[in-house]
Amino acid sequence: MGPTASDLRTIPLFHGFADDELVRVGALFEKVETGDAGATADKPLFDVGEPATDFYLLTAGEVILDRPDDDRFKLSPPALIGELGALTGLPRSTRATITPGSTVWALPARRIQAFFAEQQEMGVRFLVNLLTVVADKVHRDQGRLADMRQHLIHTQKELKHVRELVLEADETPISAPVHDIVDKVITTNRRVNYRVVPPGALASFVRLDQGIAPVADISRTHLTLQAPLPTPEEGTWITGVLNLNGPEIPISGRVFRNKGTHSTIELDMLIDEYAATFEGYLTRVQLLDILC
Repeated sequence: MGPTASDLRTIPLFHGFADDELVRVGALFEKVETGDAGATADKPLFDVGEPATDFYLLTAGEVILDRPDDDRFKLSPPALIGELGALTGLPRSTRATITPGSTVWALPARRIQAFFAEQQEMGVRFLVNLLTVVADKVHRDQGRLADMRQHLIHTQKELKHVRELVLEADETPISAPVHDIVDKVITTNRRVNYRVVPPGALASFVRLDQGIAPVADISRTHLTLQAPLPTPEEGTWITGVLNLNGPEIPISGRVFRNKGTHSTIELDMLIDEYAATFEGYLTRVQLLDILC
């Protein structure tokens, strides 16, 4: 026996489903074992970086979601957990921990996909609900990003004012360090330095002497590569051919930072022809973050 129709009725993915349909969907779930043999505080429901194959429904108790170096959320029932990751195959971005005495149900994405493949009329309604959930999430994310952008613009203006005050004031032992720090922050926060992650449909890579290096993120001034072994040393100047999901352009630059298997390259200026190709690709990727 799975979660009841009452448990599922308030879940946005199942809006518009009749009670008998909700009962059939509920029967697809399996109860998650907790305690010594199952998920505990030391053994999370899922962890950061794990492949997402199932999504979960909390019907009693509490589940805690932790994002590394970010927010911590306490979920109360009824709550659907990890549905977008499971249905799209994305790796987990959070750690989920079940508190003692909670009731959580699991549903493999493959099982519900097979179910809706047979029940296509229900599947269409489920798909519409899923798209509505995603569109609403993107819309709210864009609102938060707009707020953050306004705060950043205000911060930039204030930092520039501080830089001007330092330049106009009598020089002291801390004048140069303060000016350099503020100037570096202003440069880093410029919109031109914003990075985006190429999606699978617009995957990009660089051909280096060491081999093929997929692009992890990209901006007008920097490129982060999942570098082939051996990872180039910081400060090394490298050259390669950047494949922009078809078009190719030569690039060069300095290894700005290494972190694990990723190397960030500070790019040299491109000639106009190559810069136009690069800008066109970057715009295509950036547009995927905009809800029109």
